[in-house]
Amino acid sequence: MEHELDPGNFLKDVTAAACEELFGRYGLAVRRADESDDPVSPEFFLCSVIGFSGRDLRGTLVLALTEELSGVSNPIAAAGPTAGHEIRRDWVGELSNQLLGQIKIALLRYGLEIYMNLPAVLHGQHLAPLPRARLKPLKFTVASGAAAVWLDIETRPGLKIDMAARGEEGPAPGDPLLFD
Repeated sequence: MEHELDPGNFLKDVTAAACEELFGRYGLAVRRADESDDPVSPEFFLCSVIGFSGRDLRGTLVLALTEELSGVSNPIAAAGPTAGHEIRRDWVGELSNQLLGQIKIALLRYGLEIYMNLPAVLHGQHLAPLPRARLKPLKFTVASGAAAVWLDIETRPGLKIDMAARGEEGPAPGDPLLFD
């Protein structure tokens, strides 16, 4: 059975699973908040913007973190609560790169290939993308902060994903890859 690619469903689920797995690797059990949870948005400390493109889809991923989460998620001891701004800035960029990498691996299983750009990290205060009904953030909470992920996607007209034709698992996030 074919299922039409819908950023509100398929990619939202892929992104949510990738985000939960990513933070889980750093010892943080994030919980996906639904739209009825806490209508007040947290003050985001830093956000990372990373673009991607491919034959069938292109878009932008934005990852925003509160100040607390930008510190406790970093496994480097120097990145604790008093870490310098540069260390946190680099870390938020790295997290967005890892998150989009996990999404890329999931898309490859369905024959969708994307090429990633380098992330740009910005101050996150007053972060508010242009209002569009279809571009709502995925919100995540953890005891020490919050995160939000926006995924703005454009697909090739008529693109469909054959859910039954899922490919091999492929590499896991963090696996070393060797090229000849």
